[in-house]
Amino acid sequence: MAAIGRSGAWPVLLLFCHAAIGQTGQSANVRRCIGSVATALTAGDPADAMSNFDKSFSGYEKLNSYFAALTNSFELGNEIDVTDEQDSATETKLTVHWVLSLTGLQNRHAENRSGDLNIRLVRKGGKWKIVDFSPLDLFNPTAR
Repeated sequence: MAAIGRSGAWPVLLLFCHAAIGQTGQSANVRRCIGSVATALTAGDPADAMSNFDKSFSGYEKLNSYFAALTNSFELGNEIDVTDEQDSATETKLTVHWVLSLTGLQNRHAENRSGDLNIRLVRKGGKWKIVDFSPLDLFNPTAR
């Protein structure tokens, strides 16, 4: 879906749009929501990334602390590939392969992490909100 990176203070955004026959407006909207999380992380804005999550999400506080710690310690790049999507009238379930590139702000050490995430979004107040996002370990700043 998207490859998003940051170099120094200048954010670089590369979106690769996959033409999908029959892709609905719902599908495009939920993909934009997930892309917005990645874009905000790349920009170093954890609050904006969390704005896509419903506060009822059970891992909300934990993920919020992970995003804050990551953006305080690393320059981040994100690559997201949607590998499965199931839509209903009230929700969308996605499986995404997420590659997280981290470059230490202090030591410039670089590493890549990747994993498959299960994401569930529901429409609340006219907007798509993430209500499930697991596993969270990919975003644990202390994971190696």
